[in-house]
Amino acid sequence: MEHILSVVAKPGHRDLDLAVQSLQANGFALGRQLAPRQAVELRGIASTAQLDLWLGQLQVDWCRHPTPPTQKDVLLCDMDSTIIGQECIDELADLASIGPQVKQITAAAMAGKLDFAQALRERVRLLAGQSEELLSRCWSTRISINAGAKTLVATMNQLGSKTALVSGGFTWFADRVAKVVQFGESHANQLAITDQQITGKIEGPIVDGAVKLAHLQRLCQDPARVMAIGDGANDLLMVEAAGLGLAYHAKPILLRKADGRIRHTDLTTALFFQGITKTDWDVCD
Repeated sequence: MEHILSVVAKPGHRDLDLAVQSLQANGFALGRQLAPRQAVELRGIASTAQLDLWLGQLQVDWCRHPTPPTQKDVLLCDMDSTIIGQECIDELADLASIGPQVKQITAAAMAGKLDFAQALRERVRLLAGQSEELLSRCWSTRISINAGAKTLVATMNQLGSKTALVSGGFTWFADRVAKVVQFGESHANQLAITDQQITGKIEGPIVDGAVKLAHLQRLCQDPARVMAIGDGANDLLMVEAAGLGLAYHAKPILLRKADGRIRHTDLTTALFFQGITKTDWDVCD
């Protein structure tokens, strides 16, 4: 069945023209232009494998839609390595001089090779005894907001959508990121701290893939009206369930299930993937 394909490149990048030429050579028809020399829509038929073959060597991002793309009522985003450029727990571990041990567990968990909850508890246990000051130092010296995140969230807020940050990381960071980026709400794990020291435990239930999916279902009765963005295995359930599921610099386990992928541009591409043109953006980045 024919579908719509959104294709986005950095402004003026020659690979957009090469992508359009390749797609047209394979039966696609050029449709709406979303931004001159940056974002277009085409109509045609292709599998994910075919699109990878035709576009995989080009610096373009793409998203496939069964129906014309429209603005979603809910935006749900992972935090670590999605809205921010880091994995907070890896940065904390590096500052605590236990980086290699923790990063190895993180990589396996994000690739879907370890149970997320078990892997989180194991990593947090390695932080036991560290000063609470480590969190502030990590925030001020290690954490950066990814390009396009502020404009994406501000635009969705302005257009009346609900915006939520759902993180398998820690509330200490998620609450701060949500405030900076202006998410309507945030949810993450509560890192236990006693006498200004990290205890090595999590308080309350762990925010894993199932909990992220539950937040999606709570925020919108119709999953087709949701856009979800993530990078790892614990984002799989919400990305699969969402009407528009996007993989941002993602692990293969998520790439295989996502409707679209962002690797070469920035998070504002998620606006183009909804058919939202720049005239309706609230530019903040």
